[in-house]
Amino acid sequence: MKIKVPKSFDLNVKNSESVARIAASAKNGGVEAALMIPKHKPIFDKLHLAYNLKRANEENFNLFVAIEGIHEGKLSEISILKNKGASAIFINSDEDMNLIKRVFEYAEFLDIPVFVDCNNKSLSQGVMNDSEIAYHMGVSGIPSYAESIEVAKILELTNHFKAKVVFQSITTKESLEILKNRPSHTYIDVCIDNLYFTDENLQNFNTLFKTFPPLRSEEDKEALLNACKNEEIDFISSNHIATNQKDIPFEEADFGISKLDIFTQLAYSLPLPAETVTKLVSTNPAKLFNIQIKEFVELEKGEFKVNTETFASKGKNCPYSLLKRKII
Repeated sequence: MKIKVPKSFDLNVKNSESVARIAASAKNGGVEAALMIPKHKPIFDKLHLAYNLKRANEENFNLFVAIEGIHEGKLSEISILKNKGASAIFINSDEDMNLIKRVFEYAEFLDIPVFVDCNNKSLSQGVMNDSEIAYHMGVSGIPSYAESIEVAKILELTNHFKAKVVFQSITTKESLEILKNRPSHTYIDVCIDNLYFTDENLQNFNTLFKTFPPLRSEEDKEALLNACKNEEIDFISSNHIATNQKDIPFEEADFGISKLDIFTQLAYSLPLPAETVTKLVSTNPAKLFNIQIKEFVELEKGEFKVNTETFASKGKNCPYSLLKRKII
């Protein structure tokens, strides 16, 4: 038996591979549109922006591109880049606060959303969640407050501006608690990995589960799922990253999980009502960018096995291949 659902709009696809591969992976994964986040390669000027938009046009793929609001300690030409086709701004939360304030001013004036990676870099030098599991494995951990203190800081700033701000890839119950009384012009995004896995999956030094932001505790995962059910979270995205540097020692392995090729299938396998999933991966992201999802995809009910050999992405680093997922 099949179910028909709207295609997804993935708000967090890292630019870790070519636009052609991203477009092909999105087609496999039932993704109609995607927002490219400039985490692997810079997108801060007209040349970089035009290149990605041109490649997307050649692939006939609905690619939205986020530009770096701050590049190498300087403010990007946000107004010019928006006029040239930029759809969003991406910033790290631990940049100079005066520059972040100016990004928010531009975003409010230009009515362009800001996606914020809330992460204190100086506190995030570890390789996985800071927990007893990391201690017993003998590896350095990334504490939950490396995220939550940055969330609190950015939240305070949002109270003084009307810019649309997306707290991207939130992972902890502490961050959710801080964001409970957030302004209506702010949004919460979670990565689908943090709704499936926890740091327990890393106990045998399985590098496939090494990702950033890191997989957190079971308690954090349940808090995120409950927040999805209660509509306290606005978006579920993939945080798709294509890398194959995994078959090496744990601490040297790259961060990242590839899953754009199966994103919609995974979303509808979550223990959430289908109507809720549709809001989180289709309706709400489309509303943020004032577009409509026009296409639908049919999903086969029941178990499906992930075969990374069928991925269009160059990244085969996918722990979902170890599991049987079930579309309900």
